[in-house]
Amino acid sequence: MPVKPVLCLGDVCADLIIPYAAALKAKAGDLDSYLDLDVHPVEGGSVANTACAIARLNVPVMFCGTCGLDAYGNMLKEGLEREGVDTTLLRMEPDKPTQLVLLVLNEQGDRTAFACPAHFGSQHSILPGQIPDDITDRISWLHVSGMMLREEPAASTQMTLMRKCKDAKIPVSFDVNVRIEAMQDPLFRENLIRARELADVILGSAIDEIPMLAEERDAQIAAAKLTESGATVISRNGDQGADLYENGTHTHAPAFPVTVVDTVGAGDTFDGAFIAAKLLGFSTQDAVFEANAAAAFCVAHRSGRAAPTRAQLDAFLSEMM
Repeated sequence: MPVKPVLCLGDVCADLIIPYAAALKAKAGDLDSYLDLDVHPVEGGSVANTACAIARLNVPVMFCGTCGLDAYGNMLKEGLEREGVDTTLLRMEPDKPTQLVLLVLNEQGDRTAFACPAHFGSQHSILPGQIPDDITDRISWLHVSGMMLREEPAASTQMTLMRKCKDAKIPVSFDVNVRIEAMQDPLFRENLIRARELADVILGSAIDEIPMLAEERDAQIAAAKLTESGATVISRNGDQGADLYENGTHTHAPAFPVTVVDTVGAGDTFDGAFIAAKLLGFSTQDAVFEANAAAAFCVAHRSGRAAPTRAQLDAFLSEMM
């Protein structure tokens, strides 16, 4: 029986990747570093990246978000459609430019992100009217992130949809995807608490996001606390792997050893592979294993959309086992 589509609601933006470490090397006289100094826009957005990762694993997926009706917006729409993502619910707004995100890369390939504009960007303009009344009859899963909970109207749109899917027993996955400085906003803190109570699966960084969401310092204590609502919690920790907390149990899934080229999109790829695996009938533990492998494949390649296809993921696993 064919799987109904996943609905990914959230951010889509144009990423400008800035190779700052390479620029410093070139300035110091390393001529080879000049080869890495190209800066150009690429398709981005954490939830949009997850949608593409799902599509590459042969699971149908729809994307709901907002961008500008401009050159960047056209690039983003075409990029999603090229991956096989249904863009029926993507709204292109004529009066607001597409959100840009500057990603500054250090020598380890880690990123520091700067949103431009920092507030009231196109990605937060998702309207309730973009979502059909019968959406719960049309989808098998909803994936969202904390990024949309910072500003209206996207925050209310997402919260309403999460509640609707929860009531309809549609699984809801929630990637925390926020930084500690955002917690200074009391409305945002309230939205996060409501979102964690509506999520069936909570995904986030063990370093900061999972502890922050649970308001605990220790990642294991935080994850266990978050499962009290009945949620499955997946705590990602880069090259240390991922920890799964479900039904009172804790399972560690080691990372796959690869040479890191670029960490952009690793968590998004993890999310997409996990969701795809669950919908294809994998156990939660096996889905985390698949997700770890997909994330490893992603960081070994340049681009936030370096998620593997099914054939690439199978080949990677065969090589690693």
